[in-house]
Amino acid sequence: MAYDNKITDEEIDLAIETLEDMEEGKLEKLFNRLAEQQPHAVGFVLGLGEGLNNEEAEEDLLYLVMIMWFAIESNKKAELNSISEEEMENLQHKIDERLERIMSFAAEEEEDEFEVLISESSQPALVSYLSDEFFSEEYARMPEMKVAKMFSCLSVLAETLS
Repeated sequence: MAYDNKITDEEIDLAIETLEDMEEGKLEKLFNRLAEQQPHAVGFVLGLGEGLNNEEAEEDLLYLVMIMWFAIESNKKAELNSISEEEMENLQHKIDERLERIMSFAAEEEEDEFEVLISESSQPALVSYLSDEFFSEEYARMPEMKVAKMFSCLSVLAETLS
């Protein structure tokens, strides 16, 4: 059977449910495996959390990465290839382009443009999920640029991991 790398809403929901039901010790072991397998990606995400002055938002970033990673790995039924430091640096251009595009949407209040961005993604369900998370009331008190940057980074990372 050929591997279809598009993650579905159902796979995201299953990953969330599995992680929420997981005992603390097992969740910690899973996170440690993620950190060992994707040290540069995890380090990059931790860097995003710096200066947020919101410990809950920092934890959310890591939890969102775990959901993405777990859903993708479960879909593939195999460990994911590690993203190198060089690959993470090379992704910066794509992240910057996405951030610029998102900020132009916000400036023009073009909500339909998010739908286009999602439909163009190699992982539309994951990008849609991240959009729903980051552009929710929970993040409304944070600077728009910071939220857009976190979304840009994690959405590009989701596409790259898969």
